[in-house]
Amino acid sequence: MKNFVKALYADLLHRIDLVINDIDCMEHHEDYRSRFIDSTLQKIREIRTPIQQALEIGALEYDALSGNYIFLYNRLNREFNAYHAYRFLAIKNYGNAEVFFYRLITKIYKEHRITSLPPIVSTISNHDYYYWAVPMFEIIAIPSGEENSLLNLPDLYHEIGHLLYSMYQGRSCELSGLEIDKHFKKELGSLKDRRQYEHFGSEVERAKYLWQVSWLEEFSCDLAGTYMTGAAYGWTNLKLISADHGSSRIFDYTDSHPANEARMRIIILMLEKLGLHNEKREIESTWQVFMRDTEIFRPPVYRILFPDKLLKLIIDEFVDFYDNADLAPCTELTGAADTPMANLLNEAWVNAQNNPETFNIYETNVVNGLYEKFGLQR
Repeated sequence: MKNFVKALYADLLHRIDLVINDIDCMEHHEDYRSRFIDSTLQKIREIRTPIQQALEIGALEYDALSGNYIFLYNRLNREFNAYHAYRFLAIKNYGNAEVFFYRLITKIYKEHRITSLPPIVSTISNHDYYYWAVPMFEIIAIPSGEENSLLNLPDLYHEIGHLLYSMYQGRSCELSGLEIDKHFKKELGSLKDRRQYEHFGSEVERAKYLWQVSWLEEFSCDLAGTYMTGAAYGWTNLKLISADHGSSRIFDYTDSHPANEARMRIIILMLEKLGLHNEKREIESTWQVFMRDTEIFRPPVYRILFPDKLLKLIIDEFVDFYDNADLAPCTELTGAADTPMANLLNEAWVNAQNNPETFNIYETNVVNGLYEKFGLQR
């Protein structure tokens, strides 16, 4: 056993040293040099130290200690893999697309008065994982090629929402969280009174838990996307649903994400809250056609899990919080001399729907214009 544990430590030490050497030998772009390099190397070296010490002091020579050192190895390996996946790969793959996206997200942060440093947007994702964010590592990941397109970009604002949620420690919906908990306790009591708990109790209990650990944050990020881009976010969300599985599974939910039907509903309610009534009617009309004949797929307790009253509660608290935080909504940006990204994205969706035959030319021209504005070559 001890020889096996020593092999694990030797392997991890070598992999860490290879990464440190790679980072030391790279030429680092000014966008991330001062922010990422020293802090990344410091953390990786902190992971390296107990590995080196265990090998040097001979502690791995004792079978009796092998269990403890495997436990330590598991933790150190997870930490190293996280820095490798979210920092090292973003640094190593920082290319022309990343340079473009850093300027783009810097523009977005400035337009909406977000005072924190913009994250690095890295094309290290793929189309299965799509867009995702890791606030701890100041990373947003997107698939390669997104720098050439416009209609997915509203989802970048959803990922910004994750960074805002982390920055404000979830305070944009903390009161709603308490009310949601009360709602589920009441509904669980009602199920018991009606002798239906045996049939539906476990599903409602699970939903009660998921609201607190993931769904509330995801709804908050959908609201951030809608708050900052308006209708464009609604169209992009509907595009994503259409590309995923269509209408037959819109009531399905996972541990990490609430049901698409509820997400679309909260987006439409947010458009109404923002006063974007025409845009809300257009999206809602399309959504109702999309929803046709889906009632047979609705789970029996679905209305308990995602009632309008909870969605409206979250919206009201979200808007009040970010009004106080001075986050600029899309409705404030209209008419700005330097065309805001939200306007460009809304115009792109209008153009794609009204002029699909020439949209490729339009989109290419808009993207080329952004590159020129940022002083970049394509």
